[in-house]
Amino acid sequence: MDRVYLFVPPEEKADVQALGAHWDADSKRWYIGPDEEPARFARWLPGAEIEEEEEFSIVSSEAYVASAAVRCQQCGASVEVICIHCESGSVSGEPLDRFTVSDVWRMDEALVDQLRRWATYRRIDDRGMGAGDFANHCPHCGAPQDEDDLHTEPGAPFFNIPAAEPGSITLTPLEGTVRLSGDEHFEVE
Repeated sequence: MDRVYLFVPPEEKADVQALGAHWDADSKRWYIGPDEEPARFARWLPGAEIEEEEEFSIVSSEAYVASAAVRCQQCGASVEVICIHCESGSVSGEPLDRFTVSDVWRMDEALVDQLRRWATYRRIDDRGMGAGDFANHCPHCGAPQDEDDLHTEPGAPFFNIPAAEPGSITLTPLEGTVRLSGDEHFEVE
C-alpha cells in the first residue's frame, strides 16, 4: 500500500480526518492511501506549494539539518528545533559559506522528503488564509517557534553554528543537492 504523508497542523486534525485521512501512530503523521483523491487533500500535500517555473534562491550540495533543544516560546516545554545549515552553497547565484536558512517559504520535493523525519517542522497556518512559511512547532502545544529567536541574536541556537558549544547542535547530512527559498544568516567576521 502506497502512502502519501500529509503536513497537518494539530489544529487541522479534525478537518483532515473528516476528509478521510488516516493516522499512522508509529510515525505520528496523517496520510492518504492510493484509494484517496489527492486533490481533496491539496492543502496538506508535501510540495503542493512548489511552482516549477520559479527558481530557488538557495542551492547547496553540502547541507545539513541542524537540530538543537530549546524551550517552547509559548508553553516552556523542551522541544527540538531544526534549521538548514549549509557549509557551502549559493544564494541568488552568489557563493556563500557556512550559513543557515530561516523563514523558508519554498523547497524542492527531495528536501521535503528528507525533512519528513522532523514532523514538527512544517508550514505555519496563516490564520486560515493559506500556508505561510515553514517553522518549528511545539509538539506539546502546537505553537510555531519564532525563527528570529532561533537565528538572529548571539546565544540563539542557530546564530553561529560553527562556533556553537560542543554537543549543543546535532548536524545530520542531507543527501544530494538541496534547493529552497528563504532568508540566509551568517556570522560576519
